[in-house]
Amino acid sequence: MRLPKNEWKIINSDPSRSIVEVILENRKLPPSHLEAFRLSERMHDPYLLPNMKKSVQRVLRAIEKRENIIVFGDYDVDGITSTALMLYFFRKIDYPVQYLLPNRQKDGYGLRTSSVDQMAEMKANLIITVDNGISSFEAIAYANKLNIDVLVTDHHLPEGQMPPAYAIINPNHKDSEYPFKTICGAVVAYKLVWALAKELLPEDDFKQFLLDQLDLITIGTIADVMPLRDENYALVKFGLKVLSRTKKPGLIELKKVAGLNGKNITPISVGYFLAPRLNASGRLEEADTSVKLLIAESKERAHYLASYLNKLNQKRQNLQQNYLDTVILSLPQDTQLMEKVIIVENDDWHAGLIGLISGKLKERYGRPVLAFTKDEDGNLVGSARSIDSFHITNALTQFNHYFLNYGGHQKAAGLTIDPEKFPEFRERFIEYANKTITEKDLIPQITIDSVVDIDQVHLNMAKTIEELGPFGEGNPVPLFMFQGVTIREMYPMSNGKHLKLIVQKGNQTYECVWWNSGEYKDSLSFGQQVDIAFRMGINNWRGATKVQLVVEDVRPLEI
Repeated sequence: MRLPKNEWKIINSDPSRSIVEVILENRKLPPSHLEAFRLSERMHDPYLLPNMKKSVQRVLRAIEKRENIIVFGDYDVDGITSTALMLYFFRKIDYPVQYLLPNRQKDGYGLRTSSVDQMAEMKANLIITVDNGISSFEAIAYANKLNIDVLVTDHHLPEGQMPPAYAIINPNHKDSEYPFKTICGAVVAYKLVWALAKELLPEDDFKQFLLDQLDLITIGTIADVMPLRDENYALVKFGLKVLSRTKKPGLIELKKVAGLNGKNITPISVGYFLAPRLNASGRLEEADTSVKLLIAESKERAHYLASYLNKLNQKRQNLQQNYLDTVILSLPQDTQLMEKVIIVENDDWHAGLIGLISGKLKERYGRPVLAFTKDEDGNLVGSARSIDSFHITNALTQFNHYFLNYGGHQKAAGLTIDPEKFPEFRERFIEYANKTITEKDLIPQITIDSVVDIDQVHLNMAKTIEELGPFGEGNPVPLFMFQGVTIREMYPMSNGKHLKLIVQKGNQTYECVWWNSGEYKDSLSFGQQVDIAFRMGINNWRGATKVQLVVEDVRPLEI
């Protein structure tokens, strides 16, 4: 397969400049970013969130009157960690509560009247939603009729009429003066727990409890792709340390089955190894399994649940790969023959996987993708993923007369459509995308922080860069460029899936790994001169620590 033709955007072309200064400048971070800080110095007061005082008073009254409290969560990682956090708090104050999560296939997202009925049967007096509720007007109005108060904690953007909840805690509420809007559902729940714990726990217990829950907060923040800026940066920086030494049996066992035992925990560890296993239950079965793991009190119970989730995740991976293989075979090998948007549909696909399918196809082909399957009502439910230059939700809005419902943001959306309307929608949407998306839009762009020289690439520099992290959304891993290196050796790894390259620049040689690049092996040759875009990594192997270049892209030099 030919090498990818990505556009390289190079921010700094002067290798004489300080790498650290360049990185801070590119991310608009102050020079003080590298200075040590206390977590409390970077956190915002919970009472800056709207309705916090009213919410705290309502929960305290429920505790005083021994009312039945039910936590209503969500089936994704943010919702799962939010639910577990609330349960840990009530366990800490020794107050019995129940919880309920929706089923992705049967219930769909958010609080529905059917779930309110379930909680009414559980004798609920107070429902606390976590990571959902802001769009549940009908369900909350129904709960009010049943004399059940609903306290909403959510972070999603309000759309339409605000629900008639007892109180709504949301940084994006129209009355919110909260200084940082892009926190995940777990952090919103954490702020409520913070305010409650301060009222109900001795000061030392209160501080230690909040610190101990940062492992859950870190997983929720990274899995929900929140920007690692402002207080998110502080929470995750401290939270990764808490996660590394967590005392929660469920997380200890989850790290073991994910192959992370004894390893340094990074945002990549969370995003690629822990989060998919927690997500697997909500995608294929009941998200309840993952909550049970996170709140497990014994090693034996945690080991059983972690092993079960690991097997479920393997099943998810196999299904996903089978789906992808089928789609790839059905698409033209030459991308020039493709439409500018890919729309695929298969009635037999599992609805919990279509978002992953559309995401993987978008990455592979560099164009918007919509993947559909049939739901239990016989309608087609779809998941869309898009490129930066094509706002998928705005595009879908122009075709909303075809949909039963839809919603999303710039890069991702969900929709449901009557199968009878699907062929016409498909034809019209492809026609629209072909006119709207330019050829230039389809060329993926790689942003490179700086061109570097050999004296800048060494183990100490890699360690310094690591200190600028954690890296993730809003604070991307720094990317560098070596100009004119020579390929000296090349080895396939993992049965040809990945490549290891030994490259030479001046009098120095460097070991490089290029993940998921085995298909480009025949496009590279020994002695070839190339530019490489790479991340500076640290490789610990058999007691030896050295710098390792993680290749993002390779560009052959024009001869």
